[in-house]
Amino acid sequence: MSDENKQITGQAMGHNGIISYEVDVDDNQVKDLKILQHSETSGIFNQVIDKLKQRIIDGQSFDVDAISGATVMTQALLDSAKDAVAQADVKLTPVPQTNTAHETKTLKTDVLIIGGGEAGLVAGCRALTLGQKVTLVEKNGYLGGATILNGSNVTGTGSNVAAKLFGRGTDSPDQLAQDVARESKHSNDPELTDLMVHNIGPAIDFVSDFAGLAYQKAQTQTVEHSVERQIELPTASSYEFIQKVSQAFTDHGGEIILGARVEQLIRNQKGEVNGAVAEAQNATLNIKARSVVLAAGGHGANTKMRGAESKGIDYYGPMTSTGDAYSFNGDLNLKTRNLDWYKVYPHGVEVEPGIAKLTTYASKKATDMGAIYVNTQGNRIVDESSAYTNFRDAILAQPDKVAFMLMDERTWKQVYDLLILHDFTAKEIKKFFDDKDKLPIFTKGSLTDVAQAAGVDPDQLAKTVATYQADVKAGKDSQFGRDAEYLHAYEGDTYYLVEQRGRFATTLGGYVTDRKTLELLDTQDQPVANYYGAGEIIGGANGHDSMPSMMNTWGISSGYVAGAQASQNADQRKAAGDDDTSIVALVGTNASKSYNRKLLHSMQHLFGKEVDFEVCEIKDLPMFNEDLAADEPAAVKALAAKVAAADGVVIGVPEYDHAVPASLKSALEWLSSVEHPFTDKAVMIVGTSLGIQGTVRAQMNLRQILDAPGVNAKVLPGNEFMLPQASNKFDDHDHLTDANSENFLKSCFDKFLAFIKQDDADKVTA
Repeated sequence: MSDENKQITGQAMGHNGIISYEVDVDDNQVKDLKILQHSETSGIFNQVIDKLKQRIIDGQSFDVDAISGATVMTQALLDSAKDAVAQADVKLTPVPQTNTAHETKTLKTDVLIIGGGEAGLVAGCRALTLGQKVTLVEKNGYLGGATILNGSNVTGTGSNVAAKLFGRGTDSPDQLAQDVARESKHSNDPELTDLMVHNIGPAIDFVSDFAGLAYQKAQTQTVEHSVERQIELPTASSYEFIQKVSQAFTDHGGEIILGARVEQLIRNQKGEVNGAVAEAQNATLNIKARSVVLAAGGHGANTKMRGAESKGIDYYGPMTSTGDAYSFNGDLNLKTRNLDWYKVYPHGVEVEPGIAKLTTYASKKATDMGAIYVNTQGNRIVDESSAYTNFRDAILAQPDKVAFMLMDERTWKQVYDLLILHDFTAKEIKKFFDDKDKLPIFTKGSLTDVAQAAGVDPDQLAKTVATYQADVKAGKDSQFGRDAEYLHAYEGDTYYLVEQRGRFATTLGGYVTDRKTLELLDTQDQPVANYYGAGEIIGGANGHDSMPSMMNTWGISSGYVAGAQASQNADQRKAAGDDDTSIVALVGTNASKSYNRKLLHSMQHLFGKEVDFEVCEIKDLPMFNEDLAADEPAAVKALAAKVAAADGVVIGVPEYDHAVPASLKSALEWLSSVEHPFTDKAVMIVGTSLGIQGTVRAQMNLRQILDAPGVNAKVLPGNEFMLPQASNKFDDHDHLTDANSENFLKSCFDKFLAFIKQDDADKVTA
């Protein structure tokens, strides 16, 4: 091997453990980054690693941006690889990077989806097939949300898919609803449950056909379901679902924007939602939409939002489930329910402090083969053939909220295979056994050895096993009445003891919606126009506890319904000729009394039915100070966002000493220093004064300012509306009283709207 061609290996500490990698270098250029071994969540890792590798190769540098949503892991990999390459005496020549200035972009779509998890993707696909233009934004650099950590198992009730697998007439939506009510102890919202159970069948058939999904009978049919109805994908992984559905979405014309965090909603004066403002890399995106579907996931990772119920229970969901929507929805006063309800599973192991991985399938297999659950006192704690809620309650009832699953060698082999299938690695499991002083507890040996290693009373454990063995021989569980089908004797003298803890990834409470349309409701139970919800962020369908497979059932069915309702709403707005053009009108003075304010309110009265016309003040803005530019005042940010989101801006300018007022000049300086919302923005200038010249000099001055570098607005040419003798031109309601002036203003404004539309057309062509 020549000095020019090198394979450089190294290790980085990821989120779940060591990542081993190889950097292939040829002639001092990075050619490839290969991952040799890792313990990361595959659904996330597989999506981000190719993106990271491409950034490295394109830039010929490890000083590139980490991937949002996987920052810790990808930055650790970048830092480690950079050091390894340097130590190998490789001299990379970075590709010169153009410093991209932050820009503001305005996008238009029919349906905007906020959140790229299961519910958001299904909603987007549904709206696409109904003829809508659909844009999906996801704050992370990958898709999947909390879904990416789960299996693909879902109920097939009412679907043609399930009919082929289980036969017809074996299940019904009503039967599924009864199971949900029973297992949630009737804490569910019956009408929302009804929506779920009657739509999951059509939704499964739809998404299977749309994305080419080949569902099969789930290998585990849990006892909580009264009939066999659980289905899953061949890989049993939700990553397959996310991968195939997102690919089908883009293949059918859907747009996905990753790394775009929604900061606020775009609303008109009526409070209707007309889109969202998202911050992406080097860009602020003002996305206008006729309908918006909120599928932003839960808030499990936000410790400030957690209630007492989660205390002492490990979290295994994505660390990006931070409940961002509760911030950007703040002004809407949306109604919520049960934000302190969590989906707590009994089958999990703590892989790092407070963080767990699920063992649901492996644990179920173990108990099917005869494994028992014991506490630190060495006593059995539950009927191991019962519903998982009994396991959960039994574990949480222990003082330390910990139990142990006792297996023989025969059972462990089956459990091991299922752990590997569901997101554990062989190296990771070996480490559990080797690191006896660290969590989680995995022990192997004689009954006494495993008990002592796990801190379980060995004498009592021996008595417990002896009693169980006798019960197996007698064919009857004398302690808990375990189903005889699952009574199996321990074989051999090698035992495995594995820790089991309660853990949660998803929240069960959230926003309240209309039970038929999934429109979000405010605290007065009024629907927020054009705004729909789907997935984990909507609470109620499964109540305080959801059966296995029901989180996916709710995500897919609610996405299916929300996508259809959002599409119908978009069609209705189109049919009604609902012009979504939005105008922001700036009062060009901080004076409390102003005829230019009256002029803008008159325009609002004249044109408010034709467009969304909002009058905004500059009087709350401080005077511009360049020293404060780095810490931009909140009032400036808010006004900049409104200007950026608008299709056009009208400025009502007074004239002070042959120029614009100092307050307006200051406002424009704020809006052209850090943020540049006027760039390529259509602007119309109007003005009125007490004299006979109607702000002619101020308007000339303002045109110069708006043309300056950093502002770069597109000002409507000609059409100079300058209203003289303002004192006798308005009535008590701020309406114009002069018919000729009103007609000329209408003519100018019509030309401004045409100017906006032509500008939009030019942008599309470009």
